[in-house]
Amino acid sequence: MDQKSSRRIRMVAGESNTARNGLLCQYQFEDGSSQFVFLHIGDKSGAVDIDRSLSFCTENYVQVISSCKGFLLLASIGELELKYHVFNPMSRQVFTLPQPAITRRIIRCGLAIDGLHYQVVLVHLADIEVAFDGLEMEIYSSQTGKWRRFHPKNLLPIPVPDFEFPELQTPPLFSNGAIHWEISGYLLVYQVEDDHCDLIELPNFLEDWSWQSTMTYKRCLSEFQGRVHYTYTDFEGVHSWILLNEQDHDYYSLYNIYDRKKFRWALADSVNHQDLNFKHQEIYSHRGQWHMEPYDASPLSFSEDSETMYLQLPGFLVSYNTRTKVLEEFCTYIFPGVNFNCCMFLPFTYGRQIQAETESESLEVGAVHLPIKDKLDTLAF
Repeated sequence: MDQKSSRRIRMVAGESNTARNGLLCQYQFEDGSSQFVFLHIGDKSGAVDIDRSLSFCTENYVQVISSCKGFLLLASIGELELKYHVFNPMSRQVFTLPQPAITRRIIRCGLAIDGLHYQVVLVHLADIEVAFDGLEMEIYSSQTGKWRRFHPKNLLPIPVPDFEFPELQTPPLFSNGAIHWEISGYLLVYQVEDDHCDLIELPNFLEDWSWQSTMTYKRCLSEFQGRVHYTYTDFEGVHSWILLNEQDHDYYSLYNIYDRKKFRWALADSVNHQDLNFKHQEIYSHRGQWHMEPYDASPLSFSEDSETMYLQLPGFLVSYNTRTKVLEEFCTYIFPGVNFNCCMFLPFTYGRQIQAETESESLEVGAVHLPIKDKLDTLAF
């Protein structure tokens, strides 16, 4: 990256403070092309609108990995290797990173923006000479324009699966100066400024995570007012937990007996599949679905303020108010049968600059339909 590009990313990133929540949808087609559609979600009304000015298409294989303060981390297939890009949807600026010197499999990727610079972190299997079955990190900084290697010394070995479907991985979350990943029943937390890692057992952790992960299906990480939420689906329902900090421990210890060093979570809310199935059959029936299977509900995010879970179901998205027990459909999309990975959603936080462009727009109440195969800007990565 040249010096001019580095200055421009700092200026734009500095304006991308937490402002407005939304969703990004990647709709992937059989020929490898994709369509990226941005959805605004009203903070109080819950109304939704499609932002066509930010939406775009790609003709070559491109995968969205994470979002952070209005920016995206994307991966594309280059000449027999993956290329990583930091993309600003507002300005259409693309920053292609130099190739990292990694010889072993990459397990997780993440993006962190501190307002002045950004960092891209690749978590990969460590060289055997360093640590057997351990993890290392390759970290790119826009401040230096270089990659560096970091080996966490305080982590226990994590049993990493031999293969994972990228579409089923939990998108990472950047919150409170740290990147959070779900990996093999743990939450891996990397503090960007301190170069420090923590490994925290998830509330649904089991020793045999390879079996447990098939039972919990989709998971998501989200944030509200500095609190990290972990939401997952299992046979019983959809559950959202809060990661406790030191102040939270003092409060929850009065009402709960637990090992604060081993278990660091408090249940925020839980909804069983019967509530989603039988109380709201009118939503499913008009779509030809008379009941919902546990694996159909994919959590997208949880808003503690509005007490709302956002869920992806086959062919549509719903918001579920955990207090009023009201479920509302707010987005529909084409769902081609068993190809359940063709349409992936992840949380997208609009920065202050994007909010200024859209805050005067009125959001429509009711369900919107994703503009599949509509004419959008085509970008190459």
